Amino acid sequence: MILREPAVQLDPRVQRLWALELALVALVAGTATTVVAALLALAEEGLAAVLVAVVGGCVTLLFAALAVVQPRMLYRRFRYEITDLGLYVARGSLWRRWHVVPHARVQTVDTKRGPLERMLGLVSLAVTTASAKGGTEIPGLDPRVADALVQELARRAGIEEGT
Repeated sequence: MILREPAVQLDPRVQRLWALELALVALVAGTATTVVAALLALAEEGLAAVLVAVVGGCVTLLFAALAVVQPRMLYRRFRYEITDLGLYVARGSLWRRWHVVPHARVQTVDTKRGPLERMLGLVSLAVTTASAKGGTEIPGLDPRVADALVQELARRAGIEEGT
């Protein structure tokens, strides 16, 4: 059975968030490579220093390229929707994953904001269930949209404030 795509797309700013996250990984990889190659060069391990520099440079370039390409691909393929059955989320570019979290199984609906999300004015929504694999997360939401989702999911799940 092929499911239809959910109707709602993420906030476009999430592309910047994902690009920044990958760019930070590239920066850390490049810095670590430079430090290790320099230490090996100081220890007069010339061949090892060159090998580390080449492999590390390739890894850094790979992450930098992913920072340009992957956010657009993920953004186009990540959608969500509240249906009568539950929260319906579809994600993934190469490996598609469709996930329906039934309203009756929802235990908590939480929002979270990391430093990069705060900088970009975004919120992530985390829905947990009793199942080990049952929860899901929706990143890159405008705070007003996230608040409305929290209220609607909590209402449909019968979650009362303070319980």
